[in-house]
Amino acid sequence: MSDREPSLRERSYRAAALVGITLLLSIVWLVILPAYSRQPKMRQHLRWLDDRGIDPSAMYYTELEVMEDILTKQRLAELRQKSDGPNQ
Repeated sequence: MSDREPSLRERSYRAAALVGITLLLSIVWLVILPAYSRQPKMRQHLRWLDDRGIDPSAMYYTELEVMEDILTKQRLAELRQKSDGPNQ
């Protein structure tokens, strides 16, 4: 590791990189994700999770790969229950 002090140019580059990354993350977090959450299919999915008391922010990334299969099976079971009717 070098003991030399970073030059003004290197410090400026690092500061600009930090600002750029922060700006990019802010745009994703504050613009793109909220816009995506307003899409009808995503709203329906979030409402479905909310109706079942599932907190999407508490789901671990390891669960996400199998979540679609789990949710599909649950939806099919619900559809079967609805088609069987309340008298069955």
